[in-house]
Amino acid sequence: MDAFESFLAEHSDDKICTVTPGGNHGDTLIHMGLVKKLNEVGATFHCINLDGIHINQRFAGLQYLMKITIWKIGLDRNLRLIDIPEDTDFILFEGGAYMTDLWYGLVLVKQVLRAHKTPIAVAPQSYWFKKTDVMSLFIEERSVTLFCRERYSFELLSGLRPPPNMRILLSKDTAFYLERQDLKEFVSLSQGGYDLVCFRKDREAAIPEEMKRQIIEAADNPLVRDISMRGTFNEFVSAVAKAERVYTDRLHVAILASIFGKETTLFGNRYHKNRGVHEYSLRRNPRIRFIEIEE
Repeated sequence: MDAFESFLAEHSDDKICTVTPGGNHGDTLIHMGLVKKLNEVGATFHCINLDGIHINQRFAGLQYLMKITIWKIGLDRNLRLIDIPEDTDFILFEGGAYMTDLWYGLVLVKQVLRAHKTPIAVAPQSYWFKKTDVMSLFIEERSVTLFCRERYSFELLSGLRPPPNMRILLSKDTAFYLERQDLKEFVSLSQGGYDLVCFRKDREAAIPEEMKRQIIEAADNPLVRDISMRGTFNEFVSAVAKAERVYTDRLHVAILASIFGKETTLFGNRYHKNRGVHEYSLRRNPRIRFIEIEE
């Protein structure tokens, strides 16, 4: 067992509430890997996905957007975003990359911390802060365990003088708990024979447009699409499973490609996330290579 698996096994008798901001198809892989492991250790758990609440409950989604706005302009009000079941023994925030200054997952974490005194943990995650005093969120008596999925985040948090009630540990991204057989039901019978080119266009993007153009021109019968954000989850999995080669700066496209044994080039993003996960988990796969993007 790795550190996170051992942690879940230690808490298998607790009633666990898992919380995630939701997001793209890569976040679905993270969630699937976590649920697989929770089931393996025999845990009792309840899942809350704020992205699903946002879609299905308009008022709750509006509250989340309001809270983000209030947080960004420096005000401080306690809008209740979600309801944690009263019999919860442990709150587990799912993994991902929302614990950074680039995204708004800290809004959710801050609200839950204020509303509940339950012990918490954050599943393997990437952390990156230049403005946020993240340790100030956790200065209290409750037990806090933060898992990092790469060493850069581990070193960052360890250097921020964590309070005595906090543990910081290293463990792989929960999507790595998945195997090909866990995903075969999502693979369609569609034709392959293409190179998948999947680049992000958001605030994490770092690849220059000229480099993208060169990659696309060099690819064989390229399928150019940000599959993490477009289409269904089945289409996401199938696009990778049917590809000959994969070129991407989407971490979980690369992780999925690794699961399916694809020759893959993973490019760096705006901070250390892709580089760190490649060094910690993907580098042992000889079919995955990493190219850093210099600023």
